[in-house]
Amino acid sequence: MSIIDLIKKRKNIICQESEGITLATHTINDFEDRTFTLKGLKNKHCGLNGQDIFKHMENELDIMLILYHFTTKVKTYIDKKGISQAEIKIIGNASTMNRYNPLDIELEIKTEIQNK
Repeated sequence: MSIIDLIKKRKNIICQESEGITLATHTINDFEDRTFTLKGLKNKHCGLNGQDIFKHMENELDIMLILYHFTTKVKTYIDKKGISQAEIKIIGNASTMNRYNPLDIELEIKTEIQNK
């Protein structure tokens, strides 16, 4: 648990990491009745349902001319209002070395807050 999670009073925090993007698709399918925000390379899309998020992810990743090695990081938690939330980061590395490369990419997907 990070200090930010403690300040924001998050509970049941689960962090997962996986090679490829299958973990991201499983997490999006788990939250299928929710809307998402996608922060891509150039644009930010809000209010996307499960099928739309897959289309926008595909569009963002198909533009690339470089073959990337993808890593997915998922953080699921329950916020202070008792609502399950998810944060997904898809990181694309252009090289096999673990150092900075200006061609590396990152997509961020978050569930939006439900208004009850």
